[in-house]
Amino acid sequence: MNQPKVSVVVPIYNVEPYLKECVDSLLAQTLEDIEILLIDDGSPDRCGEIADEYARKDSRITAIHQKNAGLGPARNTGIAHAIGEYVGFVDSDDWVNPMMFERLYAAALRCHADIVVGGHRDMVRGKVRRTYQHPLAGQVLKGADQIMPVRNRLFGHLPEDKEVEAFPMRVWTTIYRNAFLRENEIRFEEILSEDTIFNLSAYKYAGVIAFTYDTDYCYRAEDHSSITKTFSSKKLAQHEEFVNALGRLAGNERFQYEQCLMRVKRTAIEYCRIYAGLVVNSGLSLEDKRKYLHELSKSKMCTEKCEGYPVSTLPRQQRIFQKALSQSKEWEVFILVQLRRLLKIIWN
Repeated sequence: MNQPKVSVVVPIYNVEPYLKECVDSLLAQTLEDIEILLIDDGSPDRCGEIADEYARKDSRITAIHQKNAGLGPARNTGIAHAIGEYVGFVDSDDWVNPMMFERLYAAALRCHADIVVGGHRDMVRGKVRRTYQHPLAGQVLKGADQIMPVRNRLFGHLPEDKEVEAFPMRVWTTIYRNAFLRENEIRFEEILSEDTIFNLSAYKYAGVIAFTYDTDYCYRAEDHSSITKTFSSKKLAQHEEFVNALGRLAGNERFQYEQCLMRVKRTAIEYCRIYAGLVVNSGLSLEDKRKYLHELSKSKMCTEKCEGYPVSTLPRQQRIFQKALSQSKEWEVFILVQLRRLLKIIWN
């Protein structure tokens, strides 16, 4: 078998209603010389059977079955089996436009890139809600002097930053040179926000990164149940583990340690808000919501990890929220989260 131009890794778990649309979009790629790796991560529904059916029909598809291990390990299984020149990742409840991988691969050849990054579209009921072109679209970064300042933005915002949204870190808009991943032993960790940790390693070792204007990845933004939108008592520990991992990586930065550490503090503040949103929007009783918000206010993520960040530089709404949380005003935090959710509904 000739080496495919791109291997597409699709981790699968409990997405039976969406899987066929995802795989069909890959089979419709204008870049026909691709390998599609369907990683059945112990899915409890018919996803494994559907993957096998596709593998029997098209020689470009390989179905791999494993015990449930999580998103990161499932992607690692895909990397281990990928034989393509480049490797891309597609989540099994999303889909891609027909020219996505042709465009990314063409940019990779044109720029001799280790990594090529595009943008995406938020999709609701099949229609585009919002298009996210990468903020560095059209740029090609070469060498550590150009790449490392961009990589540092993955740690989070600085106080003087005007941007509100986080710097894009998603692996599913991106392809990576396969040999580059193997040579540098770049793999996913079993951790919350594994894309950020993965890209911090990938950007560190990359020689050339190209950013395209394309927005061919279609992210299913409907409010369906997912690992990022549901609450469990383990979530606070998972959020803290991620912030701790960011802190350890920042500690390894010889020349930009203070800057990266400040960025991590801003991310800790953001993850406090994310966790509070999970609590408030959950099906818990009011008393349980108050209890978990109090636990958050006393956590190391809210105290030690945020300590030293100039809260006065935050946007007004975030500043009010962070002060209320740091003072353990749980009901004020509750109201602020509800208000933010209401405003988002109105704006959308």
